Amino acid sequence: MTNEHRNDPIQHIGNTIMVVMMEVDPEHEEEFNKWYNEEHLVERLEIPGYISARRFKLEDGIGVLKYLCIWELEDGSPLTSKEYNAQQERPSELRDLAHSYITRRARGLYHQIYPETGSFEDHTGFHTESA
Repeated sequence: MTNEHRNDPIQHIGNTIMVVMMEVDPEHEEEFNKWYNEEHLVERLEIPGYISARRFKLEDGIGVLKYLCIWELEDGSPLTSKEYNAQQERPSELRDLAHSYITRRARGLYHQIYPETGSFEDHTGFHTESA
């Protein structure tokens, strides 16, 4: 989807996201990224309720892990679905190798609290009330 005035993509984040952060053995980052980009993202988005995913690599930070994936979900139900469980049981040599390269992992499911829908996009700044 593109903006009517520009050709930049528009990001639409729903009310539920799953955040996954990982550290990966530096010697195997290429294989890990191949699995994540070519197999994992593709298979997860086959599951009803998964909407989109975006991956990031840490540029600067303290107390966070190097790789980040933000998954947009309709709600948390895809994580307990029969399709999710079937994928977990499906054999994959590439997945097994990639998992062995993960040295630390954190995952959280988040539900939006403010604003209730959409995103906060008021760029006018903070204004105090004058008496």
